[in-house]
Amino acid sequence: MLKQISRLDYFTLQVFIGLVDLKNGSAVAAKLNTSQSKVSRALATMRDVLGDELFVRQKYGLEPNQVALKITPMVRTILEQLDKIIETTLDKKDAPYELTFAANEHWSLAVLNCIQQSCRCVTGGVYVNVQPWSETVSQRLCQGKIDCSISIEPVNHPMVTDTKIGDISHFFIVAKTGHPIFSASEPLKAIFDYKIALVNSNLQSHQLHRIEEYAQVEDIDIKVVLKSPSVRMVVDHVSMTDDVAILVSAMTYYYFENRKDVDFLDISHAWKATQALKSDSYYLHSHQSVMPPMVNCLKNLLGDKLIEMQSHFENINTTNNSPAPLMACCTQNDCRPTNCNVDCVQRTTATANNSVTE
Repeated sequence: MLKQISRLDYFTLQVFIGLVDLKNGSAVAAKLNTSQSKVSRALATMRDVLGDELFVRQKYGLEPNQVALKITPMVRTILEQLDKIIETTLDKKDAPYELTFAANEHWSLAVLNCIQQSCRCVTGGVYVNVQPWSETVSQRLCQGKIDCSISIEPVNHPMVTDTKIGDISHFFIVAKTGHPIFSASEPLKAIFDYKIALVNSNLQSHQLHRIEEYAQVEDIDIKVVLKSPSVRMVVDHVSMTDDVAILVSAMTYYYFENRKDVDFLDISHAWKATQALKSDSYYLHSHQSVMPPMVNCLKNLLGDKLIEMQSHFENINTTNNSPAPLMACCTQNDCRPTNCNVDCVQRTTATANNSVTE
């Protein structure tokens, strides 16, 4: 048995914990920067040495059985001690936590700035790997190949936590300066007289945009000329044509706020008053391997950013008041996983909301 146990080396134990956390062999291979065949061999070694299957294959991946769950805390402790030995001998500083985050264009910079400037939940800081949003994001998230993403639809998967960031409260028509749409008495109805450009960054496959759903329900002929995940591309397109764009969320305001070649109409009131038009919310999707304090911190930071952008638009277009400040992830100066908890996040969120109200 002693000879058998010696086969459980550092890499094999890493693979075991990776499979417990990610439940997917290819995701573990990517995380450990190795091949899937080596992951399979390491799992075979664990099964051979311990005389147990350890994992049961489910439709969403490998599920640890009772034996695997029982030995998991012990394996984690062994790896932690080995890591401490390595850290002690190398005498290196805390490495930053790498967070792979998929976001559409109008969220990408906000994600980067919020996390790098304000998140203090992890010793050593957080290194953000921001990837563009695509139709495969949800699949890669469930497999553990990315850590987090933002969209308007819950993922609804056992390996993913869906956390609401906030509601989408602003809707705009954007067209080139001097376009006839700006003099229409009912612009939300007049848009169907023109070709329409839409942002589809959160939509899967051939899923309809909300305005397309509305046109279908009301039996209105709609002429969609462009769908793009890029807000910038949509705005550039309408600036050079007679087409009109429908942009959703105050997060898109940055892309046409200071442009001279386009103008906009705020149709938020008309949109919300139309029963057949749905207003969506933003959700933060986090793989279960992401630390809960980090998820709470991200939810709070991104929620505050959404509030900040909504307030910025309202202040620019109604008063000269300064927008509400972006709150840090925690009211404590030494925010760490041990004290950055739900209560702290709720207090910070309440502070931000009060600032906007005042």
